[in-house]
Amino acid sequence: MTRPALLDNVTHRHLRVRTERSAALGDARQSALALPAEFRQLQAHFPIVFQHVDGGAGFQPIVLLGLEEEQNLFLTEAGWDAPVVPMALQRDPFMIGRGAEGLQLHVDLDSPRIVRPEEGEVGTAVFMPHGGHSDYLDHVVGLMEHLHAQAQRLPAFIEALTGHQLLEPFALDIELSNGEQGRLAGLYTIHEERLAALPGAALEALQREGHLLPIYMQLASLAQLPGLVERANRRVAGG
Repeated sequence: MTRPALLDNVTHRHLRVRTERSAALGDARQSALALPAEFRQLQAHFPIVFQHVDGGAGFQPIVLLGLEEEQNLFLTEAGWDAPVVPMALQRDPFMIGRGAEGLQLHVDLDSPRIVRPEEGEVGTAVFMPHGGHSDYLDHVVGLMEHLHAQAQRLPAFIEALTGHQLLEPFALDIELSNGEQGRLAGLYTIHEERLAALPGAALEALQREGHLLPIYMQLASLAQLPGLVERANRRVAGG
């Protein structure tokens, strides 16, 4: 459950947020939303795939962080073990809402990232002592504006993929070093051969609309699947 509240510098003048990464703070998740604008950065570290949403009526891109539910192989005792954090994870505990004057920044007061009064001066301050934005809040505002803008472009990207029938289901068979076996199914990737067979006009349109780069970045990201399995093997081995 969430308890969103419109953020303001009076009601929330003492608000502090935990910005470190841990399972206790909600980071123990198998996947996170990925937006095409960040595919270039994400593909060097995480596999990017697609999954059904809205009861099977559409798709969304995600980064795989684990091989099973509530498993994040990029979390260690020291924190986040990758140079990049997906924007969808960076935004917690903030969210975008709409009001009479347009978009507004809300905060989930039930998020485990919210510092409780009894915890003292831990975490990062949202507002300065006299009510101005902290550097952290300025970062959050910029992040949320970018996240919202890119989310508005996502349907056109998905429509281009489905219109050209470029999404195909795939499954990953997994065998860990301890003999444990499993299968990661229900996911989709871009059909590389079908992409290569598109006529020049279709490829030109994809390029003009800004879709071709994230398409190739998604395909390149699949090279990270063995690394994800290797992370699982290290965890099994206690490393």
